[in-house]
Amino acid sequence: MEKLKPGPLSDITVLDFTWVLAGPHASKTLADMGANVIKVEQYKAGANERWLPLRITKNDVTQSSYTITVNRGKRSICVNMKNPKGMKLIQELIKKSDVLLENFAPGVMERLKLDYDSVKKIKKDIIYCSISCFGHWGPYSHKPGYDMIAQGASGWTGQSEPPLIAPVSIGDTTASMHACTGILAALHHRTKTGVGQNIDISMMDCLFSLHENTLPWFMISEAAGNPIKPAKIGQKHPGYAPYGIYKGKNGFICIACLTEVRWVPLVELMGPKYAWLKTDPRAATVSTRCTTENAPMIHEALEEWVMSQDSVEEAERLLEKAEVPCLRVRDIVELATVDPQIKAREMIVTVDQPFLGPMKMYGSPLKFSETPSGIRGYGPFLGEHNDVVFSETLGMTQEEIKALYSEDVIYHEPAVDRLKK
Repeated sequence: MEKLKPGPLSDITVLDFTWVLAGPHASKTLADMGANVIKVEQYKAGANERWLPLRITKNDVTQSSYTITVNRGKRSICVNMKNPKGMKLIQELIKKSDVLLENFAPGVMERLKLDYDSVKKIKKDIIYCSISCFGHWGPYSHKPGYDMIAQGASGWTGQSEPPLIAPVSIGDTTASMHACTGILAALHHRTKTGVGQNIDISMMDCLFSLHENTLPWFMISEAAGNPIKPAKIGQKHPGYAPYGIYKGKNGFICIACLTEVRWVPLVELMGPKYAWLKTDPRAATVSTRCTTENAPMIHEALEEWVMSQDSVEEAERLLEKAEVPCLRVRDIVELATVDPQIKAREMIVTVDQPFLGPMKMYGSPLKFSETPSGIRGYGPFLGEHNDVVFSETLGMTQEEIKALYSEDVIYHEPAVDRLKK
């Protein structure tokens, strides 16, 4: 892994009280952009993601793919915040930080006396960002929640037919990116005014705000006096056509054709059997094709054509030649090993993870021309950066740090000692 030039956030320090995905994904993105992210982990146990699968033991050290991925490039400290000296360390780090990020359930940081009002007294201009399932106010705010709960609450699960859990944690990751956007905007505001602020991110809010068609369809029809309950979405869009995942003899292919200039070549490609699509009034324009009444018959015709081809690869070849937007559905192993686009965009990067050796990680999707975003270090071990953080950031001596270990104020896992040898 090549050492990157400083990123756009190289002058920003983030004190990271996050766990699992919504918070760690946000702070990982900030770390990719060069921020100094100090991950504060639960005393001796570490953050929850260290215990999530897939856990692999090699060279007598057990590591989690989950924590390596979401915590890469961060500095891990492990502090006993029940010890007054531990809390004093945290308070001193707050003074040195630009951003505090947390994603515990509402009330947790307040019980630790690390809520926004308390932290603001320590660092007046702090940018304080909280991520939770339902936010810090509203009738659901007291409810605990994970990504799947946010999917159900926001209408995403109910929009699918049948109701499904998304294959990736869309609630966590969408909230993470909204958190990053909010943090960057707040930093910009602070640069202009000197004033910090509190940012409250709800996973339910974020997912709810992203309903592209179904919710606006209902709202415009309601405003017109004839509310329409949106149709559910399966492999094919109920009101857009051609727009779906179509089955072939050996797999599936995505096809999206929502312009007249693409529609005519598609119908020509499909051959004489489907020439009726040129004259059928239901398929005459984008507006007639993109209705819940007419889309199903277009989906049926197109899938019949895809199934008539020898393979989805052949269907893809023919569609590409006709300049119809399409792509055969890829699987994870193919993407991680041979997909040329992933390789060209540097979305798979090999990192030397101690005790494991070379390990592939996904790269940063943020592509800057001058201040690169990317992997700036391997997934840290629990408490690995106690010494460097407390010496460099707080100016503590090695003797003082050693005393903190003996007094059960800080901790690092045994693997850290082997790293130093």
